[in-house]
Amino acid sequence: MSWHGRRVFVTGAGGFIGSHLVRRLVGEGAQVQILLKKGESTWRLDDTLDRLDVCEADITDLPSLQSVLSRFNPQVIFHLAALVDVGRSWDLLVPMTTINVLGTVNLLTALKHSRFEVFVNTSSSEEYGDAPSPCREDQRESPLSPYSFAKLSSTHFCQMAVKAFDLPITTVRLFPTYGPFQESAMFIPSAIKGLLVEKEFSMSPGEQKREFNYVDDVVEAYLKVAVCPDARGEVLNVGNGIPYRVREVIDIIQKLIGDGGTVKVGALPYRKGEGMECFCDNLKLRQLTGWSPGVSLEEGLRLTVNWYKAYYNKGGGSHLNY
Repeated sequence: MSWHGRRVFVTGAGGFIGSHLVRRLVGEGAQVQILLKKGESTWRLDDTLDRLDVCEADITDLPSLQSVLSRFNPQVIFHLAALVDVGRSWDLLVPMTTINVLGTVNLLTALKHSRFEVFVNTSSSEEYGDAPSPCREDQRESPLSPYSFAKLSSTHFCQMAVKAFDLPITTVRLFPTYGPFQESAMFIPSAIKGLLVEKEFSMSPGEQKREFNYVDDVVEAYLKVAVCPDARGEVLNVGNGIPYRVREVIDIIQKLIGDGGTVKVGALPYRKGEGMECFCDNLKLRQLTGWSPGVSLEEGLRLTVNWYKAYYNKGGGSHLNY
């Protein structure tokens, strides 16, 4: 399917993955409308804003969503807006439920009378919790935080909407993703910033096995899922399924950065409840869509480190508050 001229609506467009997806859609010729909260920064999209239809609304405010969507009438919706915090605090339960669950309910409620072709919902590998790897879509999830609980609740709501209301929804369950423009406390951006700026990075013993996906591969998965009729109603793991020890990853980053930065291995404990392995079985995604990862970890880290170096050399960093 050609994306040229197609009306595409993206929530979470100002975020890390959302901004890469928007830029790719614009490059493919789509008519893209993005949803931003009032006052939300657009720094990741500054070079693309003049080619976007930008609207301000809050996904927790149903009337504002209905007003926006009635004017645009999108054919394809990519839903990436979310509150992300994997902390184990009880205080996160209400905001996580309000934004990640009610926000998704509101978005689909605002769309229920439209004739959209596909709604791609974004979920998270965090939903699997401490389940054994490789994680498969047919195994029972085991959320360990308010965030993973809320994302799983949103996934189940979308599955219900498919079965009860015959809505064309596909859920992509993303495994850890990295790349340029990432602002996060996650391992790779934190390590790069620490070694580039502070010349020091403290970490756990680093024996955990994780997979890491370059953002361009994840964006490609979004596009392939959106044009795959057989994916409707499915939950699909998006990840390369290739585990690396965290210590191996930091070694690659340290070599790419150079300049003698210090890594303090074992200075931090493992997170409470942290599993030692987390990677996916991606057979379902590959069989349905033909997707496969195209960027190796070494190449992806090289591209990412080079972006951070250029960004800081230009005097950047004001947006990257970890």
